Amino acid sequence: MGNRKFRGISPLVAVIMLIAFTLIVAGILAGWATQFAQTQRRAVEYCVDARVLLQRGHYDAAKQNLTLVVYNYGRVPLKLVTLLSYRDTTLHPTETERYPELLNISAGSIAAFTLEGITDDLYEVTVQSESCPGTQDLLRDIDITGL
Repeated sequence: MGNRKFRGISPLVAVIMLIAFTLIVAGILAGWATQFAQTQRRAVEYCVDARVLLQRGHYDAAKQNLTLVVYNYGRVPLKLVTLLSYRDTTLHPTETERYPELLNISAGSIAAFTLEGITDDLYEVTVQSESCPGTQDLLRDIDITGL
């Protein structure tokens, strides 16, 4: 048993195995890259037709409510996130807060949304599409009646 010599695989077999392994990995990566590119293209095509306009805002100091009139003049329905920016960061943990509820608005429609529990140190309101982050609009405090 101690005299036995072990030999490795022949160089020809090693090269063939390396080529086969490389082709398998290349095939897997090509499939993944194709799927990834198609997903990204669909997302971009969807967002091309997304448009939103924050038409006006009204603040009711007695109720601490902010009513927003939003116009979706695009061709796709939108789920909007509302970002509220405040002047006084001692009352609010961060300068900008996300309002917890999503605003849903269908394509080509105008809707009014009331946000509750808003303080009067608000200086900017931004609505932003959740699925198309570049689709957004904002109102400053000078454009919001009642502030």
